[in-house]
Amino acid sequence: MDTLECYRLEIDEIDKQMTSLFEKRMNLSKKICEYKIKKNMPVYQKDREDKVIKKNISYLKDKDYELFLKNYYTNIMYLSRLIQNKIINKKEFKFKDIVPKVKYENYRIGYQGVSGSFSEEAMNIYFKETISSKHYSNFEDLFIALKGNEIDYAIIPVENSSTGGISKVYDLLNKYDFYIVGEECIKINQNLVGIKGSEIEDIKEVYSHPQGFEQSSEFFTQYNKLKLIPYSNTAISAKLVSELNDKSKAAIASDKAAKIYNLDIIKENINDIEDNYTKFAIIGKDLELNSNCNKSSMIFSIEHEVGSLYNILGYFARHNINLTKIESRPIKNTPWKYLFYVDIEGNINDSNVIDSIEIVKEECEYFKFLGSYPKCKI
Repeated sequence: MDTLECYRLEIDEIDKQMTSLFEKRMNLSKKICEYKIKKNMPVYQKDREDKVIKKNISYLKDKDYELFLKNYYTNIMYLSRLIQNKIINKKEFKFKDIVPKVKYENYRIGYQGVSGSFSEEAMNIYFKETISSKHYSNFEDLFIALKGNEIDYAIIPVENSSTGGISKVYDLLNKYDFYIVGEECIKINQNLVGIKGSEIEDIKEVYSHPQGFEQSSEFFTQYNKLKLIPYSNTAISAKLVSELNDKSKAAIASDKAAKIYNLDIIKENINDIEDNYTKFAIIGKDLELNSNCNKSSMIFSIEHEVGSLYNILGYFARHNINLTKIESRPIKNTPWKYLFYVDIEGNINDSNVIDSIEIVKEECEYFKFLGSYPKCKI
């Protein structure tokens, strides 16, 4: 028998002993879980885990292995917490009994802007049943209306494929205790529109929501003498230009808005990228779940220390969950600390999703679940 084979046989014997000890440790973790349940104690106890790591590092003879041993015990305790959370979730599962709403007939839907807005277009595509709609001047008014029972659902843009997330909306999702219950994606074609008979040479001022300017930045680089005036909504901008009836003023808007407000399209499809899509979230007061929900969203903040975000994201990977988006927003009045907005594939009723979320919640300073819902198709 050669030297390598001897080493491997020795490792095999050590592995056998470690497996036996691992099994004993996990069985004890189960007993500890039952104790924690009776005493209403949290599964994750950071001080205890830190002590375990520190104590076992002190037993090391070769300190070159310190980092490896730390990672080893971090993983062992993660597995202990995982099995404890599984026991707890079997005893009290939070989401199983939720009854989904399957029809939207006679519901009141709110959107930001006026007739001809992209939000209205997305609303009409998503809510195919008979509904009544109401428009609001800004994003927060939608959330206030939902809270005050003026509407049953709100539809709001959350992300553009060219310019990214809409930060104000993320802040509102965190501020209000509502859920994302669905989403819709529509293609966005931005047009420069003006009153009848106006030409590009006549234009001096252009009104648009900032997203319209961002999505059409290359166009305005060519026409850099134009004054760009931010406005609350592209359709509202078109309505304003129609009311002003001034050839020197134009707006960025959809072709539908141009027709509604009797405007000419001066330059069509001015957006930088042809495949320009905006994703809209449908916001409801209650969590709604069914078997079609295949996407989940959440917000969390973590301790500002080395490896904390890496560890959190690693939990999703270990549970074979695809993370499709992560975006950070600064926490107000707390310099250099951030909220992370995360989208993952999966339903909260999937065992791997709930297991990963329970683990993530334990290590976060703040956690908010935004909902599971069917992801939109382009």
